[in-house]
Amino acid sequence: MSEEIFHALTRQHPNARLTATDQPLPEADFEAQKHKHFSRRARGGAIGIIYNASGQIVLAKRSGMHAGWSLPGGTVEEGEDFSVAFRREISEEIGVSLDRVDLIELERKKFISPKGETFDFLLAVFGAHIAERQLPGPTDDALAEGLEIDLFFPADIPPEMILGDRQKLVHHLKISGALDPSL
Repeated sequence: MSEEIFHALTRQHPNARLTATDQPLPEADFEAQKHKHFSRRARGGAIGIIYNASGQIVLAKRSGMHAGWSLPGGTVEEGEDFSVAFRREISEEIGVSLDRVDLIELERKKFISPKGETFDFLLAVFGAHIAERQLPGPTDDALAEGLEIDLFFPADIPPEMILGDRQKLVHHLKISGALDPSL
C-alpha cells in the first residue's frame, strides 16, 4: 500500500474515519486475493454504503472468493482514482449511477495467511445515494461474477457479512441515526 495514496486521500477527505484491521484468510482465499491484487497492480479497493430513494441499502451477495453478503464495489486499478473506481464498479455490477458520493472511511487492511504471510491493502468506503427505488435487473458483469444484488432496510441487514463489512455498515448506520445506537 502506498503511503502517498493514503496521505493524499486523508488530505482530500479529512472527515473520513480512519481504521486499521488484520484480516486472517484461509490459505486459498489469501493466495487468490494476493494474486488478484498484485497481478492487476491494484491500488486497493473501493466499496460503499449506498442508499436508495426509500432508505434501503444496496448489498451484493458474492460467490467464489469471499462468498457472502458484502458492501458493493471492487478493485481500484493501477492509475485509477478511488472515487472513479467506486462509481465504475457500481455501474458495472448494479447498473445505476451514484449521487452524493463521499469517502466516509479509509481502512488499512492487512491480509494474513494461515502461514503468517501478509500483504497490505487500502480500502476506501464511500457513502452514496441512488435515485431509484428499485434496482434494475442483473447486469452482465453481475451475472459473470455470480453476484446477487438486493436491497435491505437498515433493521434487516444480514447478520453475516464478509470481511468486516457488517461492522462498517452498522457503525455508519448508528452515527447517521438510521439504526438504534444501543444495538
